[in-house]
Amino acid sequence: MGQARQRKRLAQQFEKLDREWLLSLSAEDRFIVDTATRIHQGIVMEGGMWGGCYHLSFFLKRYLKKERDIDVDVVIGWVGEDSWGGVASHGWVEAGGRKIDMSLSRTENTNILPTGSFIVLDRALLKGMADYRYYREIPEHAKETMIQMALQPGTAAESKHAHARHRQMLGMVEDD
Repeated sequence: MGQARQRKRLAQQFEKLDREWLLSLSAEDRFIVDTATRIHQGIVMEGGMWGGCYHLSFFLKRYLKKERDIDVDVVIGWVGEDSWGGVASHGWVEAGGRKIDMSLSRTENTNILPTGSFIVLDRALLKGMADYRYYREIPEHAKETMIQMALQPGTAAESKHAHARHRQMLGMVEDD
């Protein structure tokens, strides 16, 4: 019974922090939080979407612009975490330099790619299994792993496809 009471108290403290954080935001930022949260809940969590980082990022950018004339940036970069030496192509949104990532919280196979946090305006609203680092370019520490993946018969085709898709998405960022 003591643990249940402690969990309830912690949940109330987090709820209070979230409320205080939301109240500290501008109306535009609250709209961004509300929109990203609804997309994440409805499409990623309830809809079961995984691997939709590019789609979700481009959709959020267009939706915010159309509904409230809010400009955000889609970033096509790379993410990595400590379970392997490489990085994966990934898309996220930035609003005033603050990260919004709606898709890493659900992955196809958590043994291969652990879940990451659902992040809105640099705040993790739902903590994932892994702490991902975000890069705009492939970091030096990952280059050798990425080269090896491109050369191995079992991963070469997938690696080539992933890099081609990454280049395609980079082109889309420049083309409204």
